[in-house]
Amino acid sequence: MRRFPSVLAAALAATSLLPAPALAQSARSGESAAATRVPAKAVGGNAIRGKATFYELQSGGGNCSYPSPPAGNLYVALSPGEYAAAAACGGYLNVTGPRGAVRVKVVDQCPECPAGHIDLSRTAFARVADPGKGMVGVTYRPVRNPRVGRPLSFRVKEGSSQWWLALLVIDHGNPLTSVEVKAAGGAWRKLARADYNYWIAESGMGRGPFAVRVTDTRGHRVTAKRVRLAPAVVQRTTTKMY
Repeated sequence: MRRFPSVLAAALAATSLLPAPALAQSARSGESAAATRVPAKAVGGNAIRGKATFYELQSGGGNCSYPSPPAGNLYVALSPGEYAAAAACGGYLNVTGPRGAVRVKVVDQCPECPAGHIDLSRTAFARVADPGKGMVGVTYRPVRNPRVGRPLSFRVKEGSSQWWLALLVIDHGNPLTSVEVKAAGGAWRKLARADYNYWIAESGMGRGPFAVRVTDTRGHRVTAKRVRLAPAVVQRTTTKMY
């Protein structure tokens, strides 16, 4: 997927959504309207004026690979430039439309959406507009330090072993900029983020357990200890980002 350069990308670069090329394919169904090119316009205070449609996830948590949709089914898919190869995953947007406002979690990419076109869950769309409209004008902005209410969780991807590790971070609030892992007696090692939102150590990190150091776009940095090499298991911790 190619990146769409726009005023939107420049505005989001100054906040918590960082522009970059995106390659992931979306697990999507039930589009409410065909995507049309709509101009994105910065309206001050990091707010963006654009358009919204709605859809429903086929399964799981979209391109961001979360095990399930967020509570209340309040989620959003972003254009490739805003999704930014998963850099936006796990962040939140405040969206305002004709009917009201809603806060949604970024869980997915909308490959066919131009910049400024967001695709909300049906539940979220109904909070801001009449679903019968199909597409409406909205204003949206990234949320700084959203209240998540839960500590960090981690999921080791299926197929991970002592020779290859893929790690998903859940419930961090702000988008992430860095994930580092350290095995017992070893040094910190930065992982590379895949466009499906797992953080990868191509040559593995050994048998674990690991310490995991997480940094977000607002400069918060925390360390969770004793994350096990246990594929397909969501490991809950007591560590919060802020």
